[in-house]
Amino acid sequence: MKTLLVAFGAALVAAVISASYGATANTSATTSWRLAYAHDGQGRAIEGSKQALVDAVLEGKPVRIYWTGRTVQHVSDAGFLTLLQGEVFAQIPMITAQRPSTDPATVDLRDGTWQSVFATNGDRALRWFVQN
Repeated sequence: MKTLLVAFGAALVAAVISASYGATANTSATTSWRLAYAHDGQGRAIEGSKQALVDAVLEGKPVRIYWTGRTVQHVSDAGFLTLLQGEVFAQIPMITAQRPSTDPATVDLRDGTWQSVFATNGDRALRWFVQN
């Protein structure tokens, strides 16, 4: 009987904590990412909606950005987001600079750092993802 009461008490405490903090099960539905907006190098829409991206930023949803280099593809979390006149600007957190090589495929760290601000009206084709 004592074991049953302890188990019931633990389950009750877990339920209260879960309800208090809005905890949900860690499922693909709660942790998945979706494409909100994609644009070409002149900022022209290709897929999705810039307004959907703006709405996601205003809702505080995490944002990731995808872009390509000459021989590589990159994905980074947006470290800091700014909305200005209907455009989204995202600072990419500073990283150690790297040098990719294609024969064989390697990526080496090099001296220095790299940081950037990407924008929905910028000069680079980007794909903007938001977390559901």
